[in-house]
Parts: sequence; structure tokens; C-alpha cells
Amino acid sequence: MSARKPTAAEMTALLAFHAIVSGAFIVAYLTGDEDTYGMHVFSGYAALVAIVLRLAAAALAPKGSPLGLPRPSVSAVSAWFGRLLAGDAKARTGRSPLVGWMAAALLLGVGLAAGTGAVADFVVKVEDLHEALGEASLYLILAHVALVFVLHGLKRLPPDMAARCTAWLSTFSNRVIP
Repeated sequence: MSARKPTAAEMTALLAFHAIVSGAFIVAYLTGDEDTYGMHVFSGYAALVAIVLRLAAAALAPKGSPLGLPRPSVSAVSAWFGRLLAGDAKARTGRSPLVGWMAAALLLGVGLAAGTGAVADFVVKVEDLHEALGEASLYLILAHVALVFVLHGLKRLPPDMAARCTAWLSTFSNRVIP
């Protein structure tokens, strides 16, 4: 997670990256058949170039920049879940550490799918791996969309809802026989 909010230029770069990779992946996924193979290849290379440029921007970004790569942390996620279950409003409204995990998984998954697609242009044996990674990437993207909706929903919960859930959980734990 970055130490500061992104500038307008950084936010524009991040949104452009998101739009290019999203659009390229959708086009590549939908055009994998023989009739539209040229579009498939072009959009696959577009996604690959966007990811390579994103990695280059991250390598050149100063420390603490939002353009840096995500740094997922298991301890941050467990602490966040603990705060969330305790009813901490800042845990619901702040940035979730799950975002870093999802960003890393998406960069890796879509990057591998695009990379193996480029290799498959020259090594035919890699085509099955490329197809499998493309299918797996679709599920990663659907998980990303679901996570966005869940985290957005947490921010929209009424403040007393978290307290009620916490009270319900503590009441339930009092009823459990050890």
C-alpha cells in the first residue's frame, strides 16, 4: 500500500492501465477462435505491453509512490479482519489489504496468460497452457469484481450494523460450550 494519495498524473496512469488491460483482456478472451485470431493476437500483445509498461513504471517509481507494485501481507489481512469483526468503522471504510493481494494475483495471472500467448506464437506446445491460464484469469477477474462489490458494500453499511453484528457474534460465542 502506498504511503500517500496518488497525484492526478499517477491516477490517470493507473486508470489508463486498468482500462487498457481490461479492454485488451475482454477482446482477447472473446476473439480466441479462428475467425478473429488477428484481433486476439493484437489485444493479447496490447495487454502484455501494458503490463510490461506497468512493471517498468513500478521499477522507476520512487519509494512510497502509488505506482509501486502491491506488497501483500498476511499479517495486514489478519489484522484487518480482526478489526472488521471487532466493529472498527475505519476497517470498513478504509482501504482493505485484500486489494494488494488481488492486484498481485491479477498482475501475475493476466501477465502469465499474455506472456504464454506471446510464447505460443513461436512454440505451439504452449498453446494449451496459454488457454488454461486465460480461463483461470477470467475467474481471477470475476473474483476481483466480486471483491470490489463486497468492499464497496462494507463502506455503505450503516454504522450501527457493524455493532449489531459484533454483538451477535459475541453473544453467539458466549453460547458455545467449550
